[in-house]
Amino acid sequence: TYGTKMPRANIDFIRNLKIAIPDVKTQKEIVNYLDETCHKIDRLIDVKVKKIAQLSNYKKSLIYEYVTGKKRVSL
Repeated sequence: TYGTKMPRANIDFIRNLKIAIPDVKTQKEIVNYLDETCHKIDRLIDVKVKKIAQLSNYKKSLIYEYVTGKKRVSL
């Protein structure tokens, strides 16, 4: 590499760079793990979004009840 503020790599350096690539079995295991993990995360996000919607509706109903006088604020 060269340069001080923005180091750059020489094209010959990059061209000759050795990159380890896992075998196909390992790649499939990685893909399966990532798919399962992403699926779990997506399910958790769905649960949280539903909870947020429920809380938002509850908040709106409480505001409505107090504004319309169906409930009173006790001091």
